[in-house]
Amino acid sequence: MKKKIPRVLIISEFYFNENTGGGVFLKNLYEKYPKDKIFILHEDVNANTNTTINSYLLKKPSKIGNFLKKFLHPFFITLLIEFKNSYTIKQKEKVNINLLTKLKQFRPDVIYTIFGNYNLMCLIKQLKMKLKIPLITHVMDNVLATYNNKTKDYKLFKYLIDSSKIRIAINTKMSDEYRKIFGYKFEVLHNGVDRKKVKKVNLKHKTKIITYIGSVFKNAQLNSLIEITKVLKKLSEENFNIRCFFYLPESQKRIYESYFAKHQNIYIKEHNLSEKEYFKKISESNLLLLASNFDNYSTEYYKYSWPAKMGSYLMSKVPIFIYGPDKIFFINDAKEKKWAYVEDKKSFLNLENSLKKILYDSNLRKQTLERAMKKSKNFELQKIQKKFKDILGCAHK
Repeated sequence: MKKKIPRVLIISEFYFNENTGGGVFLKNLYEKYPKDKIFILHEDVNANTNTTINSYLLKKPSKIGNFLKKFLHPFFITLLIEFKNSYTIKQKEKVNINLLTKLKQFRPDVIYTIFGNYNLMCLIKQLKMKLKIPLITHVMDNVLATYNNKTKDYKLFKYLIDSSKIRIAINTKMSDEYRKIFGYKFEVLHNGVDRKKVKKVNLKHKTKIITYIGSVFKNAQLNSLIEITKVLKKLSEENFNIRCFFYLPESQKRIYESYFAKHQNIYIKEHNLSEKEYFKKISESNLLLLASNFDNYSTEYYKYSWPAKMGSYLMSKVPIFIYGPDKIFFINDAKEKKWAYVEDKKSFLNLENSLKKILYDSNLRKQTLERAMKKSKNFELQKIQKKFKDILGCAHK
């Protein structure tokens, strides 16, 4: 007897896309899933929605916000965002009657969520109660770092964890730690990559191409990336034949571009790359960058994180360089297993020497690549999609 494929209600801050970690993760996870069995609630006002997939935008585009973005200096935009985030009044999101009608017509079998802000978590709680269907919660970052166990956020987060039929963590470290904290088993599921999409490129250019593609957040990797650009500027001024490309989402490029060191060999570009272009860019590089800040907040929040681009970087046959503290799981894992070259000391001189070494030491590059290829086997998309399909089936039983 053929197994029934569950109808999934996805609740997420982002929509499927090719430019942000969360969007890429969702896109890859549901790539082979029947489109008529997906309904996604999201807050991505810039989403390029697929008309074959049921979707509902929870936020409306702000005309005032768009006006300010065009004419206000990025520095003041950053201040406004931080002010808004600090003083937003937390209100319980009410389920729209129109939305509830659409969902009842869709008849979902299970809710899948990657959490989000407080209002989104309120909505998840209410929809679970109204629809009376199983909940699957997937934790990507250490959200516990943002609140203590007396806050509304924590109580709501714990309620959703307690109410879940299946709980998923982004990696083994988070799974182990969250099991100790909450007393439940956490499955492990991270972003996967279709290896056939990663094409090997025989580099003919003598210039060393250094590439970073992805999101940049002030409390995640911004400061470390700024330090990297300062070192790269110094190397360029010393006539090292290098070119450095940073591809950031449009909104982040506009805000943070002025923070990076300026040099004719450092390019800050908008990340509007298609999937095909993305794989081409990383394969044409000589070095791929990952980074994390050294401050306590960033370290605590991202200590269990696993970058969505990890799999594609590992499969690219291009060495990876990581700058950040080894208290963060993926950095410690890279340092111990040597699938990337790591500089875990906050030091301009150390950073400079480490970048030179991984750029020009051919033996080190070869050894790092060999270990990266072994590590990449954990990121095969087909295996991850199959595991996720099994998880959905278990939740629907």
